Amino acid sequence: MKKLVQKTILIIMLLLLPLLLSACGEKNPYRVYTFNLSDSFSTTNKVQIVSREKPQAELDVLYDELDQILIDLDHRFNIQDRGDGIVTEQMRINQNAGIAPIAVSDEMIRVLKKALEMSEFSLSGGVALFDPSIAPVWDVWDFVNNLYDPFMDNRAEIPTLEQITARLPLVNYAKIIIDETAKTVFLQDAGMKIDLGAIVKGYAADKLKAHLVAAGYEKAVIDVGRNILLLGDGVDINGADTPWKVSIQTPFVSQYDGSDLQTYGSMKLTDVTVVTSGTYEKYIMDESGNMYPHILDPRTGYPFDNNVIGVTVVCSESIVGDGFSTTLFALGLTDGMALVNSLDYLDAVWVVANGTSKEVYVSDGLKNIFVFNETVAEIGFVYKGAYNENFGN
Repeated sequence: MKKLVQKTILIIMLLLLPLLLSACGEKNPYRVYTFNLSDSFSTTNKVQIVSREKPQAELDVLYDELDQILIDLDHRFNIQDRGDGIVTEQMRINQNAGIAPIAVSDEMIRVLKKALEMSEFSLSGGVALFDPSIAPVWDVWDFVNNLYDPFMDNRAEIPTLEQITARLPLVNYAKIIIDETAKTVFLQDAGMKIDLGAIVKGYAADKLKAHLVAAGYEKAVIDVGRNILLLGDGVDINGADTPWKVSIQTPFVSQYDGSDLQTYGSMKLTDVTVVTSGTYEKYIMDESGNMYPHILDPRTGYPFDNNVIGVTVVCSESIVGDGFSTTLFALGLTDGMALVNSLDYLDAVWVVANGTSKEVYVSDGLKNIFVFNETVAEIGFVYKGAYNENFGN
């Protein structure tokens, strides 16, 4: 049975995107078609299309096509053993580290090149803070099995310093060798391993959007593992074009269920992607209650300790937004915001801890777009406006 439902109000799990659609009537000819796709990349995937009424047969075909795109990408880029016997392209690259180059698809080369581009953007003291070869260290932490669930209170033992530092020599993006002529990828040192999970979901969202555009659809919200990609405009209650209202989730949002504290700000946007990286989504908690977020510093093998709670990126391509959300998180507020403001295709919203306060900053391009939710001041959020290092805010 197809996981397809028709609704007149659209709510995205992470960003709450109300379309303001009325019930079907003379003033509003649009419908919202929601496709709950398979859990490729071990995450929730959804496409919500705003369109004039479509035949069910066409929608069924479209569902299958979109779902197959995700399944195919998952079978190419997954590196987790799920017990299904599937050996993906990326697994073969890792299995042959230090042994031989592996023939790969154009798609693998495209995504890996974008990841290495992010590595160049993230250089700090000669070290790439976004490094797809961090996987051996990530495996030591075993985030897949140790992620904290507050309902289960499943606290875990963290790895030792010796276990972590033993893997650090395997982390070096410069030893990922791409031969575009031969169409091969080679990891130079035995034991190296790459993981493109920090960027491939964005690529998947872009690919879904391209398919929708080719099929003639003009308005949609694509959600691949909480990488949100907006196609075109939304519509208002009369069916007229209007920007989507994107509300950004408050960290640890479940603490504020049913209240005005669920989001800390909003923006009205059209035809862009919105991607967030934060400390609060995936982390391990030890027996003492210490949190260890899943974004690791290649210099230490431990989670970044730079007071950044979350970074939300706004740009046109989701693969770019996906990569930059992690890159900016790693760089920290000062260096990260300088990078954002130097690029005319990128904007960002930051939440940074300062004592008991959670300071919210925006890049120059969002200062007239971002609307702060004043209610969250009661839980320590402070809106600081456009970040300007020279003036210390």
